[in-house]
Amino acid sequence: MTRTVSRNVFLRIAIAALFLMSPISFLHPGIQAGYPDDSLEKILASTESLFKAMREKNYPAIWAGLSVESRKVIMEEAGKAIEKSTGEKVPDEELLRDFLEGGPVAEGYWTGFLKNFDPVIVLEKSRWEKGRMEENRAEILLTYKASDKPAVLKLFREDGAWKVGLVETFWGR
Repeated sequence: MTRTVSRNVFLRIAIAALFLMSPISFLHPGIQAGYPDDSLEKILASTESLFKAMREKNYPAIWAGLSVESRKVIMEEAGKAIEKSTGEKVPDEELLRDFLEGGPVAEGYWTGFLKNFDPVIVLEKSRWEKGRMEENRAEILLTYKASDKPAVLKLFREDGAWKVGLVETFWGR
């Protein structure tokens, strides 16, 4: 089994687990207890923005909300898929520009991703709770329905902004 197939299988399992997991009782005031600065507020805003961008199919906004590592892996996967199907290598600069602008590669990638991942589940049907928080790393626990186990969404502070680690959360290692 290739690494890509393993990742795809793991992604599907992780997404299925998220779907099987508890109703958005969006963050009650107690979630911010113990955090005097606005870090948690910024983390939550970044997370919500990413999933809203997915719901709206705003591909440039999705890209902007992702961690550096997630962008890197997604570009590598897209580049390999294009090369495999066409026999031609797309320069990294072209791939990056396409994802930044929401071009045809980005549209194809996110359309495929969103066939397997419904952001409405996260936005409207999951409970959000704070997980571990560090200076440059954070976790949001997303629980769907009456599940006992949440999905642990990883976020990273990069260049002063919180970014969602989609790959770091859902892709297999």
